[in-house]
Formats: sequence, C-alpha cells, structure tokens
Amino acid sequence: MQHPPPHAPTQFSLTFSAEMPPASPALALCPAHLLPDAVVALDDPMLQISDMDIREHMRARFSFDEMLAEMRAISHLAEQRQQFGSRAEMGLGGPRSYQDVGTAESVMDWMHEHELRRVNQIKLSLPSSGEEALAARERIQKRIAARRAARTPAAA
Repeated sequence: MQHPPPHAPTQFSLTFSAEMPPASPALALCPAHLLPDAVVALDDPMLQISDMDIREHMRARFSFDEMLAEMRAISHLAEQRQQFGSRAEMGLGGPRSYQDVGTAESVMDWMHEHELRRVNQIKLSLPSSGEEALAARERIQKRIAARRAARTPAAA
C-alpha cells in the first residue's frame, strides 16, 4: 500500500507583493471603466517600493494636488464598482475578512489590492500636520518680511 507524499505546509510571505492573483474569469463581464487597471496600472513599478522609501519617490514624482487627484480617482472608481454591485464580476471575490465582525462596508472594500497599496502610499507621502504647520509659518514670515520691506523705502 502506497501512502501519498506528505503535504508541504503552506508558507505565507511576510512582505507585501503587488502581484495580482490570476485574473478572474468573471472579469470578462466587468465594464472596461471598472477594470483593476483603470486608474493604477497593475505593473506600476512604484507599487514595489517599500513603505519606508515611498515618501521620497512619490514627492519627487507627484505634486500634492496630483497625489490627492489620484487618491480621489481610486475612491471614485471604487464607488462606481460599489454601485455596479457585483464583487465577483469585479474580480474582488468575497467580502474582506474583517466584515464578519460587525463593521460596515466601505468604499475601500471595493478596491483591488494594488489600489489599496497605492492609497496607502499616497497617505504616507502626503505632508504631516507638522510639515503643514511649518510651511504655513514660513509663508507667514515671508509675507511679514515683504510688508516690512515695502514700508521701509516709503518711510525714508
């Protein structure tokens, strides 16, 4: 009697991989404007950059307004998917694992993994409240200096 070979234990990676699972056959039913790569390309090399390094890369490549616009576009796309109403046809599979503990569904539940990754990258790259306060303080100091400089020659 032969025994089947021992089953190797499933190993899970502890690092994020932006690789998409095999395309769902149901994606053929998905409208083109709601496909996974409608806003963020599946093979975008920036998705592979670590969270520790993404801030410098994103800030060098995008302006503040461009980052916000991309995040809004991803959210709008997810809202459209939600209105379409079929997770299976979107290639999203079943509900996210945390939905079974009494949490309400959100637009983020309608984002693909690479879109969630990009939203996280953008949030990590946006200025912190401390950076915004420092920039505001610098702008105020420049305006005060400009007003003083404008008054000084007129008084002389």
